[in-house]
Amino acid sequence: MIRPLFCMVLIALASPAIAQTSNEAYAEACRAAVGPLPEFSCADGVPVPVTVDGVPVTDPQPQMDCDRPALLDNGAGSDGQCVPHSRILSLSTRDMMVSVMCRQKVIRDPASMDFDEIDIVAHNPATGATCWFQASGSRDAPVSGLAVPSPTDARDNSFWNEPEQVAADGCGNCHDNDPFMYSPFVGQVWHAVPQAPFGPYFHVGGQFGFDQWPTETFALRDNTCVSCHRIGMAETCGNLTRLMTGKEPPLGADAAALRYPLSHAMPPAFGQSLPSWHVIYGDAVSQIASCCADPTQQACMLTPLPKAAP
Repeated sequence: MIRPLFCMVLIALASPAIAQTSNEAYAEACRAAVGPLPEFSCADGVPVPVTVDGVPVTDPQPQMDCDRPALLDNGAGSDGQCVPHSRILSLSTRDMMVSVMCRQKVIRDPASMDFDEIDIVAHNPATGATCWFQASGSRDAPVSGLAVPSPTDARDNSFWNEPEQVAADGCGNCHDNDPFMYSPFVGQVWHAVPQAPFGPYFHVGGQFGFDQWPTETFALRDNTCVSCHRIGMAETCGNLTRLMTGKEPPLGADAAALRYPLSHAMPPAFGQSLPSWHVIYGDAVSQIASCCADPTQQACMLTPLPKAAP
């Protein structure tokens, strides 16, 4: 989650002759701060649609354009931003919010449970503690989305990337205001994504580099946009604001994606005319762009993300 996401630390176990790997240490910290995550299957996830002019794509082609391309760059060697059959799965419980993205970056059979990447955001809404897990594959060596092991099970974390690699990938630069990010692509299955736009939020595992991500948002007065969500000082005030308000077309956008209303993804399902959009949101977007360029302005009021006591 749409790059806009470190030193190795060994933590001693009971015996001084044995040390945890960084994966085991991170699993232990996240299990304590957020909770134990279960094993799961991507087959239980909701497929994310890919459409062209509102029609579901049945014969996808490499580098094709579509109505709602993925905002997160799928990178060199992928089949573009409009690859179908990614899946979203919620593992949320009463005490934790957990979102899984089983991501396809190359075109595969709709029934395939092989993926190029599996990403997890695990969040404790009471304290704000948030953990990030990622398993990476490739076109020729994908990761299996069947019987995916728990990332908080310290017995064997070899399926998951080391936390230093996850932190270096920069997820928190995009998720700089909220653990769960809206995009037109993911928004098609938004009912399957947990939401915590104003709750406490901090990253577990500073010793692995997660504390390098931005942790301040703009406390803008009389700004229409911040009535629904926070605006962070990295991607949400910059690239994401431009992409979501018609200032810049996303990679893979087709003709429909370039036209209103799809060109203006925020707020979702606005339902009014483009002139009305500019009246209601135009000044707010300009203020966000100004603060992003110069956050030292008095009106921008950078404020640390809230963090609740565990």
